[in-house]
Amino acid sequence: MADEATPLQTNTKPTSKSNVPVADVDFGKVATDVAEKWTATAAITLVWTTAPEFTATAAAYNIELSKRKQVGSIRPQITQALSELDNQIDDGMSYVKGYIIDKYKKESGPSYFPAFGIVHKSNKYIIPTDRNSRSAALTMMLNALIVNGFDTKEYGTAFWTPIKTQYDTLLGQAITTDGTVATKVSSKNTLKALLKKSMNCLILVIEGNYPDTYKAELRAWGFQKEKY
Repeated sequence: MADEATPLQTNTKPTSKSNVPVADVDFGKVATDVAEKWTATAAITLVWTTAPEFTATAAAYNIELSKRKQVGSIRPQITQALSELDNQIDDGMSYVKGYIIDKYKKESGPSYFPAFGIVHKSNKYIIPTDRNSRSAALTMMLNALIVNGFDTKEYGTAFWTPIKTQYDTLLGQAITTDGTVATKVSSKNTLKALLKKSMNCLILVIEGNYPDTYKAELRAWGFQKEKY
């Protein structure tokens, strides 16, 4: 007799939300609300930190978060500008390859490509896509155009010089922006960890002081899980 099928076991236990939000903006709002409530509630204390210290840290966190968002908002513009230059570079390269083939013929032409910063990858010739390598390749392109007598052509130095200048400017801005964002993220995360530790301790103290009404009390402090 065949065994009866065993019903699939499913975990129907609801997922519990934390009293402390994860999302940065929500976290900042709760931290501000908690700071205000703690300042007005002298009876609630922690041995290792105070309401004024928590308030200052919450304010610093929100400032760092705002600065990180402001700096980060510039990055997509830089990325788009670089992408547009990439299209011009790839388009111009195809014409330069044509100049090389016309002068040195199909058999010998590819041997000149590396001098122009053009490399062989995945069965085709390209200018490297890595940003720093592409910048170096543009320098090689400008030099090789002159050496090989292509500098006065339509896709000669007049075409490549402004592209090289714009590319390096944007690349510098991208590096600076990424570095600033990384610094702001690190600072924000450090402050967030400190605030989270304080808030988790406060939740325990509140639950201990208000055993019958702690849920309502937590809401009064700003810990409203349904909002995040």
